[in-house]
Amino acid sequence: MNRFSKKISTAYLTKIAILVAISFVLYAFCKFNLPFMFPSFLEMQISDLPAIIGGFALGPISGTVIIVIKCCLKMAMTSTGCVGELVDIVVGVSFVLTATLIYKRKKDKKHAVIGLVAGSLVSIVAAMIMNYAVAVPFYVEVMFGGNWGPILGMCQTLYPSVTVDNFYVFYLFLGVLPFNALRLLIVSVLTFLLYKQLSVILKKEFDSTINSFDKTKAEQVLYVKNLKGTARIARQMARCLKDKDVIILRGDLGAGKTTFTSYLVKKLGVKEDVTSPTFTVLNQYKGKKYVVNHLDMYRIESFDELYETGVAETISEGGITIVEWNKLDDIEREAIFVTITGAGSKRKFEIKLPESFLNRYVKTKKSEDKAFLVSPEMQNPDEGQDGCCVSDNNATDETAEKNTEAPKSDMTKNGSDNTSVDEKGSSAKKVKQAV
Repeated sequence: MNRFSKKISTAYLTKIAILVAISFVLYAFCKFNLPFMFPSFLEMQISDLPAIIGGFALGPISGTVIIVIKCCLKMAMTSTGCVGELVDIVVGVSFVLTATLIYKRKKDKKHAVIGLVAGSLVSIVAAMIMNYAVAVPFYVEVMFGGNWGPILGMCQTLYPSVTVDNFYVFYLFLGVLPFNALRLLIVSVLTFLLYKQLSVILKKEFDSTINSFDKTKAEQVLYVKNLKGTARIARQMARCLKDKDVIILRGDLGAGKTTFTSYLVKKLGVKEDVTSPTFTVLNQYKGKKYVVNHLDMYRIESFDELYETGVAETISEGGITIVEWNKLDDIEREAIFVTITGAGSKRKFEIKLPESFLNRYVKTKKSEDKAFLVSPEMQNPDEGQDGCCVSDNNATDETAEKNTEAPKSDMTKNGSDNTSVDEKGSSAKKVKQAV
């Protein structure tokens, strides 16, 4: 099992364990009788609720697993020779599997309702069959030694005219059918009320565990299970990019480099459709703050061709540059490397950040004559939970850079010999403020 599978398994098993625990508590301890409506041995409980929510959020197999484990755990406390638990497995799986399979086809409210109704009908039929063929015969023959008296006595309070001959008519149609219909109606209504909030929590738990880009970590490995995860990493990285940043994408054909680029470019404020520059070599887009250069050097055959096409010159002009199949060694030293691997919708992102990128966000204590400590005013107070800077605050860092570069630009512009005392004083003041 590779590392990606381990991450998936850990997150998945954690969710299943929580849902099983809740389901077991509801099944074993949170139940009650309605003796004025149904025979006293029919106990009302809503332990299928965590299973149906898990099935909707994690898939039909997950919901089924929760039902089976819950009932198996209860077998250690059984008072029915495990027959009651076996019947509950069949009845519960019939409900959860039917509902979740329908919902999986199209995840909207309409199919959720259809799934819950269909699941309830299938489960009611399964309950009637299991009681007729398994539960009642077992109790009469094994538990009561072939004597119908005890079970008839428990039913005659509600159905005075019940006898051995008409027992199944009374019990199945006046007991089992309405009992399970009411129970499943309660579960379905609660599912409809709770699912949206709980599903968000379940999905957040997975995403926040393995999907966050960290702007302060030189090397990191991120895993995603769908395109939403890829988009999230692109969004987090885009917030931290600045002018002249270079991103080099690595990965086999079909790994998802262009897909990742399209998400990244959109987050940089580009409104145009993003296409692969395989044949054009370079696509340029105008973003909200920066020009975005998207390069694909796959068809470049020689080093000289890079300069003939003007690619090298374009990179040096500024903007944010994203490169696929890089063949320019000069840009690699200060580039952000993103290696993408995986199959289907699952991807593994290996990211390496250069020192120049890390220095923007990591405080480093150097010698006093070179130390430029970030003042409280220059720090970003609105960092998100994903560890990325908020784009609105990028101006602070840019201002600091301009201030520290101001003396140099003034001297270049006016000439070192002609710089006035006032200009020097002004430049020195700016450097002092930046420090």
